[in-house]
Amino acid sequence: MGIASKDEPKVRNQVVTPRSSRRLDRTRSRRRNTIDLHKLFSAAATFVRPAAGLGLLVLVIVGYNALAGSELFRLNRVNISDAGSALQADIEQLIRRAVGETKLMEVDLSALRGKIEAMPRVRSATVARVLPDGIFVRVVERQPVVLVRREAEALVWLDEDAVEVGEFSEVKLPGSSSNPGGASEIPPIAKGFAEGNRSQGAVAEDRERIAIYRRIEKEFSEGPNPLWQLIDQIDLTFTRSVNMRLAHPSVLIHLGSTDFRKRFERALQVLQAVKQQDSESLSRFRVQDIDRLIQNADNISFVDAASGDRIVVNIASPGAKAVRQETTPNKPPKKK
Repeated sequence: MGIASKDEPKVRNQVVTPRSSRRLDRTRSRRRNTIDLHKLFSAAATFVRPAAGLGLLVLVIVGYNALAGSELFRLNRVNISDAGSALQADIEQLIRRAVGETKLMEVDLSALRGKIEAMPRVRSATVARVLPDGIFVRVVERQPVVLVRREAEALVWLDEDAVEVGEFSEVKLPGSSSNPGGASEIPPIAKGFAEGNRSQGAVAEDRERIAIYRRIEKEFSEGPNPLWQLIDQIDLTFTRSVNMRLAHPSVLIHLGSTDFRKRFERALQVLQAVKQQDSESLSRFRVQDIDRLIQNADNISFVDAASGDRIVVNIASPGAKAVRQETTPNKPPKKK
């Protein structure tokens, strides 16, 4: 063990503890204050945001009701597209009556469309608001295709879906292509369609009758020698046994269910041969009792052209009432 010299100075070991800076204490204090304020604002925002949103919603609702109920949204304009002038007037009258004093924003467009589509001449419709004061309607109009004679002798138009469009006098047809501004040619009248409240089966049968009618119309209108205007009436009571009546002379022709034009032309040839007293031609059609037919050429009432190659011709019985010529109101006479 060494002994310190008396001359060596004594050294003290001193531990110095650093004191916290006042600046650091102030910084920490400010941070704590900032955090506390942030928490306070966050807590306040949690309650303020829903209240502000609710207040804004209330303002929007009040503003909407005030605006929607103003005179600005009263119906003034009704625009209708793709409908004839008469139908346009009827639809506009229906809309204005249905809307009345109701403000435009409160109108039930679905209910209004249903009322429009319930009209006989309307097949389908779309309805839209045109703000601030208008309603727009686009219509698919039913087109009359068959003029049907009912049992009560009324004449009504049916469209291709067998829906009754209106009576003969109520429906105005466009002029023909040869006379655009004039009256249209009245087509042959159809009969044999279902009456009254029809079942789905009856409607399906009527659609089949319309399909046959349109097929006959197409066949008889084609070619250089159209025959359509020679027909006065088509009886479709039995779709497999179609009968037609000539306009002049008033003779009923039975055509069956197929080859309508071919059989009709053969019936015309027989009638022409009887008129011309052409026994040879009548023999080719295997017509019976030729001499008697020729003597009663003006009394022929029925020709059956559906029995293969053999044509059957009947003469009206003596004293029997002549076949009544049913006329159509305002229907132009057939040319002889």
